[in-house]
Amino acid sequence: MTHYPILITSDIVCPWCYIGHTRLTKAISAHKQTYPNDTFHLRYLPFYLNPPPHLSSNNLPAFPVSSANKRDYMVAKFGAQRASDIESRLLAAAASEGLTFSMGGKTGISRNGHRLVYYGQTHGGEEGQNAVMLGLWKRYYEREVDITELDVLVEVGVEAGLGGAEEIREFLLSGRDGVEVDKLAEESRMNGISGVPNYVLMDTWEVSGAQESQVFQQLFRRWKDMEAKGKVASGEPADDVKANACL
Repeated sequence: MTHYPILITSDIVCPWCYIGHTRLTKAISAHKQTYPNDTFHLRYLPFYLNPPPHLSSNNLPAFPVSSANKRDYMVAKFGAQRASDIESRLLAAAASEGLTFSMGGKTGISRNGHRLVYYGQTHGGEEGQNAVMLGLWKRYYEREVDITELDVLVEVGVEAGLGGAEEIREFLLSGRDGVEVDKLAEESRMNGISGVPNYVLMDTWEVSGAQESQVFQQLFRRWKDMEAKGKVASGEPADDVKANACL
């Protein structure tokens, strides 16, 4: 039996992170068809594509959070033509993975969503973490839901099994864990991560972008072969493979 720890740096408002998650999940599923006893442990770290003001301030109010039309935001950031091209590419990539993206709705600072993911990790372990990530992603990318809204985040937390609505609401309104999440996000940038998703596999290989599932499968097999031959990971990087990422 082989254990595969995977550290994933991502932002919940990065569409390539959702696509990358879907591809990684498919790779894990395919691997376990051959090696059913192998285990995988995923841990998500926060990243701010649009950093909130006054980072690491206990006085930063948790709510309300301003949000803006997604398409207007994309046009302002990339220009009309490039924004249109990005949307077309995203829709096609999502569809190829069985996802139905809808790029309307609103976007905003993702800090409270990351706080909820962090809460999921501490109150529901990996299962709670994953349930929160998927709950946020599905609403944001497939249902055009504004995930900066308090009621939406409470709903996601309850669905993820993290507690009752009032308990989760109290946590979100309190602003707790905000400083901790800000520090983790800042550490990611200090470690040289400038785009997401970013993956560190088995504490050895770093790969960036929404990799195809075959890339992950190849690395899983490579690790399995090294283990079978009694080789210790040398720490040398994997092949320099990059894919679409949010910057």
